[in-house]
Amino acid sequence: MAKQKKSFIQEIEESKNDLSRANLMRASLEGANLVNANLRNAKLMGANLSGANLRAAHLGDAILTGANLKGANMRGAKLMGTDLQNVRNLSQSQIDSATTDKKTILPQVIGK
Repeated sequence: MAKQKKSFIQEIEESKNDLSRANLMRASLEGANLVNANLRNAKLMGANLSGANLRAAHLGDAILTGANLKGANMRGAKLMGTDLQNVRNLSQSQIDSATTDKKTILPQVIGK
């Protein structure tokens, strides 16, 4: 029997232990399970993370320009030093459930 090829999301989910510095520009990660993923310094420009589970993921210094975070679970996500000013569909409740610091740059309409 032929071995089934894994989908892109399956490969990302399975390597979730360390995706630091990964180039995921314009990646379709809709609904991906990225719980506890290390996404430090990852390039997520234009990525679709809508509905993704980013619970407790480390997104410190990740580049999220243009990323879609609609409905993403951000509970406990570590956003220290992350520039969020140009992300799409980020809500106040997502920010409130995540961990930020003085270096986190929030969109002008959202504050903590």
